[in-house]
Amino acid sequence: MTDLHEVTETRQPDGGPGDWRLGPTWLLRVAGQPAARAAALRTPAAVAWTEDVFAAEAERDRVGEIFRLALETAISGLGPEDSGRITLINLRRDVFNARRPRPVIRERAQAALPEVSWVWAERWIAAVERLAELRAAGPGILTDEVAKVRAEARLLLDDGKLRSAVLLQSEVLEKNMDRYLDPTRKLDKSGRQVERTLLELLYRAALKTSPFSTLTSVGLGEFRTDSVRRRPEPASLRQQSTVRLNIAVLARLSAVILADPVLRSGLRVTLAPGASTDGETMRYVRRRTALGNDPDAVVAIDSVHEDLFFLPSGPVLAEVAELTRDVSLPLHELAAQLTAAADRGRAEVDQLLGHLLRLGFLLAPDLQIDLRAAEPTVRFVAALRTQDNKVLKATAELLAETLSLVGSYRETSPRGRAAVLAQIKQRVSAAFETVGGPLEAVPRTVLYEDTTVTGAGLDIDASRWDQEVLPVLADLADVLPAFDLNLPRRLTAKGFFVARYGAGGTCEDVVRFCHEFQRDFFDPYSQRAMRRRQFDDDNAFVPQENWFKLADIEAVDRARELASTYLRDRKAAYGPDAEEIQLGSGFVEQVRSALPPGRQLAQPWSFFVQVADEGGDGAGRLVLNQAYAGLTLMFSRFAHSLEDGGVPAQRLIRDTVRGYAPDGAVLAELRGGYETTNLNVHPVVTDYEIVCPGDAPTRPAEEQIALADLYLLHDPEADRVRLMSARLGREVIPVYLGFLMPMALPEIQQVLLCFSPSGMAQIDLWAGTGDPVPAEGITSYPRLMLGELVLQRRMWKLSTDVFPFRDTRHSDAEHLLRVQRWRREHGLPRRLFAQTDSGAARSPGDDADHAGPDRKTGRKPLPVDFDSWLSLVLLEQLALGATNRIVLTEANPDVDQLWLRDEEGSPHVSELLLELYDTGRDSDDR
Repeated sequence: MTDLHEVTETRQPDGGPGDWRLGPTWLLRVAGQPAARAAALRTPAAVAWTEDVFAAEAERDRVGEIFRLALETAISGLGPEDSGRITLINLRRDVFNARRPRPVIRERAQAALPEVSWVWAERWIAAVERLAELRAAGPGILTDEVAKVRAEARLLLDDGKLRSAVLLQSEVLEKNMDRYLDPTRKLDKSGRQVERTLLELLYRAALKTSPFSTLTSVGLGEFRTDSVRRRPEPASLRQQSTVRLNIAVLARLSAVILADPVLRSGLRVTLAPGASTDGETMRYVRRRTALGNDPDAVVAIDSVHEDLFFLPSGPVLAEVAELTRDVSLPLHELAAQLTAAADRGRAEVDQLLGHLLRLGFLLAPDLQIDLRAAEPTVRFVAALRTQDNKVLKATAELLAETLSLVGSYRETSPRGRAAVLAQIKQRVSAAFETVGGPLEAVPRTVLYEDTTVTGAGLDIDASRWDQEVLPVLADLADVLPAFDLNLPRRLTAKGFFVARYGAGGTCEDVVRFCHEFQRDFFDPYSQRAMRRRQFDDDNAFVPQENWFKLADIEAVDRARELASTYLRDRKAAYGPDAEEIQLGSGFVEQVRSALPPGRQLAQPWSFFVQVADEGGDGAGRLVLNQAYAGLTLMFSRFAHSLEDGGVPAQRLIRDTVRGYAPDGAVLAELRGGYETTNLNVHPVVTDYEIVCPGDAPTRPAEEQIALADLYLLHDPEADRVRLMSARLGREVIPVYLGFLMPMALPEIQQVLLCFSPSGMAQIDLWAGTGDPVPAEGITSYPRLMLGELVLQRRMWKLSTDVFPFRDTRHSDAEHLLRVQRWRREHGLPRRLFAQTDSGAARSPGDDADHAGPDRKTGRKPLPVDFDSWLSLVLLEQLALGATNRIVLTEANPDVDQLWLRDEEGSPHVSELLLELYDTGRDSDDR
């Protein structure tokens, strides 16, 4: 076994920082409120009172034990008939039950006890009375302090930046803010609910870094050789706002217009990309969209599906395809030509064309959303204005007015924003009414707001981070394939291809391959994979489904199993009371050596990390929050907003992506199929785009790669399936740079990403190690270290039946005592984060409410401060909503380790998003 305190300096010849490089740019995420705002909600006097009570209890018990022994000695010296014996036995019972004896017992006991023993009796009685006095004082102390803290909370919540976020979170909540902020109003049940919601947002704004409106800002920085900064030092944390209309508004208006025969008649239509004749049928890929109507979601994300579809061919369908394959015609002109070409009725032709639009065989490019535009609504309005239909022109003017209001929204004071938002919603609703659409289709959220920080100080010393940070991140990147949820999909796609077409084989029909792979293999494989448990009840590893007997999947399974068995041994060596376990270089070497050889698994990674300031002149200790795919995926969404702030974000991001394209290959972006969410809106950053079914591309023709131009071939030497462009004669590497998880994308794009270096790591090291011995239903997990990187924070898991819920018979002070006692008994830190262990995520970036729920839980992590009564109220509300377990995680770094400060010198919670690129792919050395 390796030494318990080894670090990650020893390296295998096939791994190390030389195989990896830090990306030239990084993203800073900054909490919108100073951390001191959360500290101001503490109730220190009440907490100090609980400490006094615990100290008094300890003193009572200490003196009581001495007194009890004295009583035992005295009782043993008395005969059965001695009248004092019963008195002393009763007194001993009072000591055991920690209650004050009755006066008559005290009087008789004093006469029956030696003087030296009665001294301890007096001390014990004084301790009991002191404790009773303390307990009696508790309710008043807590009530007075909560009143003062509640007044302070009202001052903190009466903040313009916070109000702006509240408005986009819930207009109803924003309307109720002033009622709560009025100190003359009685705090009723409704007011307490408003308070809890507002305080949760305040805690989140002060202690978390999930971009949403003004709750968190982002800034783009660079590693520079001429910088001397060890960490970012922004000259200002002043937030700059960018506000855009939710493009779901446009997508849903488009659907309503296309469903109306009169409104759509003047729209240009074109054939769906890739549609072709297949025997007696017309083959194409149909894209279907279903509205997301989750009433609890701030943003309901529509679902999109793609499947290979066949229509019976015939003269009319063939003529439609011929007329619209290379040109776009107004729908009424297409109908006229079809009617004139044969003895067909116009009504029959119009009905047919309506069906073809509904089925996605025909597309209306004018109504497609330009996801690469800084403001997609501008192009949409321009397209509607070109129409002769008065209804569409009126709709265009309503949207133009909406855009104008959106532009003024940013400059409006926080208190005035609600009125502007109401006008925006009124115009949007009027647009739906104008085209005859149902008001239920109007999205709940009509605006997206991002806030950025820009200016000087967003560059750091590249050489320092190469020396201090790169080595440990390189170690982590080397072992991530063992935890990559996407890697098995990529490997099985290769296995399916080789089984179908043979080693060195070629497939000219990419669409059919995608369809057959999805239908015959991928769907059932994915369903079985979702049900699979990595380890059974006996902590034995359960191998993945390996239908093609691939050695690479066996190797990944072996690496994953080794990771847990290694930790199991480390845990045994450190002992059950360890708070921290150092994994060391042995962990990296064992896992890395078990993975498949070569560099075919290497890919860019992004790491969400926090930096803990521990003094000294180094960069600081890194704490890992999450590992995900790279290639700017996790921050290119903010490029438009950063550009508005004067940062050359688009150029920096484009240069970063282009710099990774291997020699002889091109990167080509997939749009993601979703034109109903701003999470896919970002500028052009790749040289090419793959035109998928349902896409109406706006890029120049030379930058488009049609699915029909692509083919697949297996490279036996590298044992890789390459996606190739016949026109370019080069390998095409598909990349998706939106914020949705790959498994949420349309089916064809999911399959194409199997030939892309895109990963999603879920580092669940504790699985398969065997839980520590539960302590009354709570299981604790030590902090895991990889060198100087906190790979996983200390953690506690508990079932809801052991949570200290409020007993209605207890006062607030008694409940506070119970909760603080529970915290002390289980060794919980004063500050931590709590989550309910249920649900799943659609978004990788923990990107607040625009992105859906957290990646592993049903709601966001809640900052918890045991020194605050108000925070404990929020914790109980979270626990009441839990259906399974509650997960508690230490606050690491804690508030005393924060290093980023605003202009007033107030510390802010921050997070850095770093990217790592494998140099083997840079040089095409595969």
